[in-house]
Amino acid sequence: MSKSILIIGAGPGISTAMAEKFGREGYSIGLINRNAETAKSIINGLTKKGITAFSSTADVADTPALQKAISDLKQKLGGVNVLLYNAAAIKVKDILSETAEELATDFKVNVGAALESVKFLYNDLKKNGGAVLFTGGGLANHPHPMYGSLSIGKAGIRNLALQLHDPLKADGIYLGTLTITNEVTPESATHSLAIVADKFWELFLNRSEVESQL
Repeated sequence: MSKSILIIGAGPGISTAMAEKFGREGYSIGLINRNAETAKSIINGLTKKGITAFSSTADVADTPALQKAISDLKQKLGGVNVLLYNAAAIKVKDILSETAEELATDFKVNVGAALESVKFLYNDLKKNGGAVLFTGGGLANHPHPMYGSLSIGKAGIRNLALQLHDPLKADGIYLGTLTITNEVTPESATHSLAIVADKFWELFLNRSEVESQL
C-alpha cells in the first residue's frame, strides 16, 4: 500500500529535507505553498532522487484555496498518511509596531490554518492511522519582541499541539510537534536540515511524545 506525506508551507529548507527523508522511506510527497516556481524547483530535485512528488499552490490564509489544494493533492496521492504543517508568517517587526489586524492575519497562517488542515484531513488520517507533525520553535518559550508576531504564533502552534494530541490519539492519529530551539543552517553540527528531518522522523516513528525539542 502506498504511503504519502502532505507538507504545507513547502520551501527549500525544512520542508525539502522532510520530503527527502520521507521520500527515501518510500513515501510519495505532496507540497503546498504560495509560489509555483519554488514548488517546481523542489519537485525537480525530488524527482532526480527518484521520489514521487506533486504540488499545489495556495495561500494558507485563504481557507477555501487551502482546502482545494489539499483535495487536489489527496486525489493525486491516493490519500494522506502524514500531515506536516510547516507554514509560518516570518518577519522582523517590533511587537509595538504591530496592529491587531496584522497579528490576526499572521496568526491565521501560523496557527489557524494548521487547525483547518487537521480538520479537513481528519477522516483520511483516522482511516489510515495517520500522523500530524507541527514545526514548532523556541520563540514559543522565549519570545523576542523583534519577532513578536512569530513568537505568538509559535506559542500558539505548541498550545494547539498540546490540545489536539489526546483527542486525536483516541481516534488512532498521532500528533507531535518539534520545538526547534536554534537557527537551522546547513553547516550546523546540532541544527542542520538533516538533523531536523531525522528528529522529526524519530518523533513520527515513536508516536508517543506530544513534543520533542531540538
